[in-house]
Amino acid sequence: MTTVRLTCSCGKSWEHPEGASIPSDLRSICPVCSLPTPAPFDPLSIFGGPGSSKAPTLVAPPPVAPPRPYSGSGTYVQLPEEAARSAAESVSAAPGKIVAGFEILEELNRGGMGVIYKARQVAMNRTVALKAIIPAKLEKPGVRERFMAEVKASALLNHPNIVMVYHTDLVGEFPYLAMEYVPGIDLLRLVRSTGPLPVTDAVYYIRQAADGLQHAHEQGLVHRDIKPSNLMVSPGPIGSEGLKAGKLPRVKILDMGLARVISPNGEDSETGLTQEGMFLGTPDYVSPEQAENSRNADGRSDIFSLGGALYFLLTGEVPFPGKTLVEKIRKALTEPPPSPMAKRKDVPPLLDSIVRKMLACDPEDRYQHAGEVVTALDRILRGEGGPVSSGPPIMADPEPLAPLAQVKAHDGGIRGMALTDDGQILVTAGEDSRVRLWQPSKLQEIRTFLGDFGAVDGMVLSPNGKRFATCATRLTTSEMGVQLWDMATGAEQRRLRGPAANVRCVAISQDSKAIAAGADDSMVWMWIADASGPKTFCMKGHSGSVTALWFVSPDSLLSAGADGTVRQWDLRAGKCKATLPAGVGPITALAFGGKRVAVAGESLAVRNPTGTFAKFTGHSGNVLSVAFSPDGRLLASGGSDRTVRVWSTENGEEVVSYTGHAHPVRSVTFSPDGRSLFSAGGDGTLLRWAVPVI
Repeated sequence: MTTVRLTCSCGKSWEHPEGASIPSDLRSICPVCSLPTPAPFDPLSIFGGPGSSKAPTLVAPPPVAPPRPYSGSGTYVQLPEEAARSAAESVSAAPGKIVAGFEILEELNRGGMGVIYKARQVAMNRTVALKAIIPAKLEKPGVRERFMAEVKASALLNHPNIVMVYHTDLVGEFPYLAMEYVPGIDLLRLVRSTGPLPVTDAVYYIRQAADGLQHAHEQGLVHRDIKPSNLMVSPGPIGSEGLKAGKLPRVKILDMGLARVISPNGEDSETGLTQEGMFLGTPDYVSPEQAENSRNADGRSDIFSLGGALYFLLTGEVPFPGKTLVEKIRKALTEPPPSPMAKRKDVPPLLDSIVRKMLACDPEDRYQHAGEVVTALDRILRGEGGPVSSGPPIMADPEPLAPLAQVKAHDGGIRGMALTDDGQILVTAGEDSRVRLWQPSKLQEIRTFLGDFGAVDGMVLSPNGKRFATCATRLTTSEMGVQLWDMATGAEQRRLRGPAANVRCVAISQDSKAIAAGADDSMVWMWIADASGPKTFCMKGHSGSVTALWFVSPDSLLSAGADGTVRQWDLRAGKCKATLPAGVGPITALAFGGKRVAVAGESLAVRNPTGTFAKFTGHSGNVLSVAFSPDGRLLASGGSDRTVRVWSTENGEEVVSYTGHAHPVRSVTFSPDGRSLFSAGGDGTLLRWAVPVI
């Protein structure tokens, strides 16, 4: 009997007789998770026809132990008080239950907006925070659509100081969010349990939050509910051992972009005030212009709120106290910004002026960009403005030259390497026709996939981590193209054909609706997901092989080629918008860092926000690989000289150089937190390095 393969979103696949009707109620089909609704639509699923029906061999997959129950003192997010909790009673899942591919481990918090669980995503075996939201909160016309749009926009953010959004969908009528799980304690609870923080600690934490906000603002997102309880501190040792391991405490901004839609107008989680006002935000930290009309809030409103959070960390008090919402806002409008120096003597005058500038009533009188706050607070951390109380040091060992971990990963060169968004799985693809999954910190092998990968030239992960795409050197036209593989099983799902030449690079858009491939025929090939089916077209502009691709956005693509140019494509029109001669000879690698574009070839060059290319000099041979750190402040490069180098993107100076490879370095990538750097060599060696803090 001929069968078709059905796959649940939990990762379980099973055979179903072809031609037999598939029950409309899929809950009885999946033998693992009893999924209450069909698997959510994935745009990648509509590309092309089935690929090879032969599933690859799974080599010695060791058992993966489930995550241990969380025993720390932290919680994920601050939710409304007990009086608002009855509304959430209808949203419930017992530990051990599997919902939409997520195994519930424990309940973390319950409030008027819904319930937050610690959960395990079965397919990826990763721990997440699963937030089930009460449908009534999204019943107002247009709010649900706005909510989904902003969640999708937030999911495009990738910064070490912002909690990542992995996935959103519906389970029955209940919307849910799968987010990065962050153990630790929020800054509200930290101050309430320990009192005001040492000056350097407070500055260190708020500086990180400002860095994350700058990234969000650059992507067009304004938080509008910055407050201490939305700033989570992950645990980490302070001192020499912590520095060497790169484990200083890290701040994560919670609910990035969600507060615009789902912040309640009723019970407030910190003050207990109940108002029917139309503004979004928390009264103790909301800016005057946002209190007047939430639509007036731009990035400077977040800076005001962040200034209020910094004032709270230093003093243990809110900046404009009052018994009512009206009184709080009146004080923010009529009284001068409060001085933290008046509350404690060890606050330097420079820091006092920084706080008061952040809390200025008029947005024009504040810092205009969060990056300016970062620069100002860096002056405090460097000791300018007077002595401060002790806290986390900001400078690590400037020469962490020895690799933290090393392994012979492949027989032959590694040509593709990528980390999942949560940093829990490292994927490598080699010339030995193998794809391997690794535990990143110790480089311990999780599993090996043996499939028809060929001698891989390029590999990329889908944004949701469920699939990866590869391209390889092939001997016949019928084999040329891009292959899509299941991340959980290693099974080939689709083969995208079109190019009559070997494909050298592949990329997937942030919304998973587009796949791009660069080929030896000088074409950029596109496969676009559409409701009516996949659309395929190609774009010509390069005069030689297309060797590197990068999606700037779902509608904009960068390509680089052997002709030494970088081209920017408008995917809606299918036309080249700009051609940029890079001046590095034939280009071997390309990376996009928000404001900058790095290109590698006979040398290394970075296109700055001004539009000019700056040469980064240090490698003694061709540069083969490049990657920006998550915050864009560092650039890593690997070369034929067998070195890995890290550069400051601000001034082009070399920060550190690593030597440990015996062959050219063909791939480099940073961990999501920016603290580790992975490099892969032409001999199949994989190394992990500590990244210095600058």
